[in-house]
Amino acid sequence: MEVSFSLTYKEGNEIRVSLSSFTDTAIPDLIGYLGDAEIVEVSLVRQCGEDMADLATLSKVVERIGKFLIENPHVILYYYCDEMNEIPGMRVSRDISSPEYRNHLFSLLYSKGARQFPELQIVDMPIVFIGEDHKTFIHLIYREDLQDKADMIKDYLNDIADGVK
Repeated sequence: MEVSFSLTYKEGNEIRVSLSSFTDTAIPDLIGYLGDAEIVEVSLVRQCGEDMADLATLSKVVERIGKFLIENPHVILYYYCDEMNEIPGMRVSRDISSPEYRNHLFSLLYSKGARQFPELQIVDMPIVFIGEDHKTFIHLIYREDLQDKADMIKDYLNDIADGVK
């Protein structure tokens, strides 16, 4: 499954949102246990511009992803808060890394989506791995009836982080 869309905001700013299925070859030992549940990675990439996305734009992202979840009830969204790209316009005075900022932002977006689509009974499972010199933030977003599958994914990720797999 591959779905993507772009949103333009403020003059000259654009972000691209992509929703892509994990392939069987990426995590074959996990995929077999998920049954009809499907892991779909969410990617938000700045295409052009230097301004932070405003609330109206983020609301459009939430609306589009909510509609995607309505159309795809067996999807578990996976969002990795990357550290490769700095947040444009983020004050240096903030004592927070880009991944941690994205983690807070994604939690905010989840809260907005849960209010906007209460019938979906959406759950946000933030997962944090703390290394020696960094933190890794991941979110799983899913319908409440997929809790057991989300728990499997979380356990799998914990095993990988612990070096078991």
